[in-house]
Amino acid sequence: RIVAFKDPVLADAMPELALKNQDGSIFRDNSGQAWVNPYKTEVWDYLVGVAKEAARIGFNEINFDYIRFSTDAGMSEVDFGEEAEEVSKIETITAFVKYACEQLRPCGVYISADVYGAIITSSVDARIVGQSYMDMSRYLDYICPMVYPSHYGDGYYNLDHPDLHPYELVLNAMQDSAEVIAQIPEDEHRATVRPWLQDFTASWLRYYQTYEAEEVREQIDAVYD
Repeated sequence: RIVAFKDPVLADAMPELALKNQDGSIFRDNSGQAWVNPYKTEVWDYLVGVAKEAARIGFNEINFDYIRFSTDAGMSEVDFGEEAEEVSKIETITAFVKYACEQLRPCGVYISADVYGAIITSSVDARIVGQSYMDMSRYLDYICPMVYPSHYGDGYYNLDHPDLHPYELVLNAMQDSAEVIAQIPEDEHRATVRPWLQDFTASWLRYYQTYEAEEVREQIDAVYD
């Protein structure tokens, strides 16, 4: 697992690669951590370099996490630089995925990426984080949507409180996922879908339940169904 663009180590070591506020200061998220700029191809090369070293020492899969733009407060004030004037967030993340896959395939490793579950059907969320479910699936070996019921708003899929309906939420999300992947022609590359499921209790919600074996099993059943 390689945390891609939420990388305070690289951002602090090389501030020129960090996300910057319009006043030139380094952007920091709600937890005080710096992110690197996905528009910088130097960042791409760094991440691919780390991945190649992981492959060299024996890992058979590279899983990119935080392969997206930050959604924290203050992002509206971030200056992404000249590169962002003509290229969208989705185009940038997709281009990185394509580049990373081309660079890493000769290493004999599988390449996967974690994405928000909501981007499967929500174009608004996709634009905010820069993740296109279909476009990324054209290159990755595995796409891993985080279809945690707790991460969906009340009313999503006509469920009053999604955290209380793990089976129904995951079933709907996986059905939508299958429909999106099916839009990629059969003779082209398609990622295998390997979802992340919820095994934690979202006690910060107003309406939540304790997640134990039964709730996890319901999600697993939904994936198979």
